[in-house]
Amino acid sequence: MKNLILLLVGMNSFFCYSQNFSTYQLEPQKIEPRKSSNVGKHNHIIDVASQNLINTRINTLNVVSKLQNADQGFSGDSRGVRDAALFKSIAPSVVLIVTKDGLGTGTLINNNREILTNWHVVGSNKIVSVIFKPEKDTQKVSDSEVVQGTVVKLDQQADLALVRVATIPLGRKPVRLGNDSDIQIGLDVHAIGHPKGESWSYTKGVISQYRNDYEWTGGDSSGKHQANVIQTQTPINPGNSGGPLISDNGLIIGVNSFKNIDTEGINFAVSIEDVRNFLNRKENRLFPPSYAKSKAEPNCEWKVVFQGKSSDGKSEVTTYDTKCDGNVNVELHSPYEKTEPIYMNIDRNLDKRTDLKLFSFKRDMKWDLSFWDDNFDGQWDRVGYHEDGNSKPSGYEDFSSFSVKTKK
Repeated sequence: MKNLILLLVGMNSFFCYSQNFSTYQLEPQKIEPRKSSNVGKHNHIIDVASQNLINTRINTLNVVSKLQNADQGFSGDSRGVRDAALFKSIAPSVVLIVTKDGLGTGTLINNNREILTNWHVVGSNKIVSVIFKPEKDTQKVSDSEVVQGTVVKLDQQADLALVRVATIPLGRKPVRLGNDSDIQIGLDVHAIGHPKGESWSYTKGVISQYRNDYEWTGGDSSGKHQANVIQTQTPINPGNSGGPLISDNGLIIGVNSFKNIDTEGINFAVSIEDVRNFLNRKENRLFPPSYAKSKAEPNCEWKVVFQGKSSDGKSEVTTYDTKCDGNVNVELHSPYEKTEPIYMNIDRNLDKRTDLKLFSFKRDMKWDLSFWDDNFDGQWDRVGYHEDGNSKPSGYEDFSSFSVKTKK
């Protein structure tokens, strides 16, 4: 298993999302080296001895300035020294997340051993492998730096997830969360991640814009993401997904999530406002369910395939073919016991298993409650409430929370 994980770390061709979805087809960007500015020449001749004295004083002041800047953490005029200090401080708390589907980035954010990342990084996986950075860049990953993580919370709409690990290596400190006030157009921002498997890579850019209620799509999901996002020119690539967007003060102000592949330098991070809302929310927030597979095809009328007693003899059942393909995908049950609700079983993905169940408690064919299996794994994921009696729910609740309440 360890060799498999190390192999994944070295991958340079993995895409966080399917290549069929252009939003996440990230291409590497070329970074041009900065050119140093030319020092202007003096316009007059000065005495050589005086010049030597001036140079000595300047060198002394430069040394003192560097020492002062080193003591002040991330502040100071030397960008290279400051950026190196920021990376050295933050990188040990940035992790590599490996699943059976690929890899991404995450950040340790609290003392509860919880790691913030993107939902599309963990996907439908409940258990993931989490790899912490070795103490030295030249060291290989040790057994103590590879731990198991459990996905404890999801927000599909904002593309966020929270992973909790059982243990963390010594000396790893949570990265502090910033606030909206830390986001200003034109400020420098930093990213640490694993672009195309190149582990713990550092990039830097500036905030280009802040966009409210931004919508985007991508990956295997049929839903549409929506969140407040930070637009930045900070170069990110596949493998950076889920990693921190960091302010000059070393605070997380966003989660790097996607980019526009049609134009260079347009990258996006889910903003800290949505991150804080996600962390404060008690329940998972999932995509609204897709109805396309439960509806009849255009120009296809529902065809009754069977009508009569159910196999257990407890209800009148009518089965339908709503796709005009000769297969039953809807069953309507009307129990003979009048205190029991009428219910409808629907097979949306045509695998001959019920993945949507609707209930009419008053037996008037106005729907009151529904159960949804969103990933078609045979387990209910959410509960729908139908205040208007229509088949489309007016609200949802996580099924696990619903189960706890009904047991009380």
